[in-house]
Amino acid sequence: RDVSFKVGVWSDVKQMLVDGKVAVLPLVGRTPEREQNFDFTFPYLTMHGTIVVRDTETGIRSLTDLKGKQLAVLRGDNAEEFLLRSDLDATIVTTSTFDEALLQLAGGQHDAVVVQKLVALQLINNLKLTNLKTVGPPLEDFVQSFCFAVKKGDQKLLSLLNEGLSIVITDGTFRELRNKWFGSIEA
Repeated sequence: RDVSFKVGVWSDVKQMLVDGKVAVLPLVGRTPEREQNFDFTFPYLTMHGTIVVRDTETGIRSLTDLKGKQLAVLRGDNAEEFLLRSDLDATIVTTSTFDEALLQLAGGQHDAVVVQKLVALQLINNLKLTNLKTVGPPLEDFVQSFCFAVKKGDQKLLSLLNEGLSIVITDGTFRELRNKWFGSIEA
């Protein structure tokens, strides 16, 4: 297959798939909210959500501690959808990227960021944010199964992607890629 890649702000890229301007999105969390617009491959990666706070924060350790707080998330991300479903009575502030959310948190804005733990750890490290930490156990109800997403009804492409995933998982390619991109973070 000839493939070209496009990058952009998540909320815009997601809309591009809805509008048919792109054929597939990788690394898309399957959520009830997204089922109406997309069809999904089988999950190939599972990540758990976490809470990120400044290192001086001692009052936030769990989801219930977020009640009444100001939380930053990526606009259109699973984290935003999860928080809206959780009905926490919190103020949700959306940003264009998780980098932006974490930088704002490190700079004194917001009370916390809700994000996938591996993503948080990688971004905190890459951005050299020494005053942030993850807290508490993984968020039980914020488990994300990542898939490829295609426009609703595109069964031909969905079948092709599922077959390709099966092949790379079976032949060890997936394990090599996972170790390359997530190995050091998971350790």
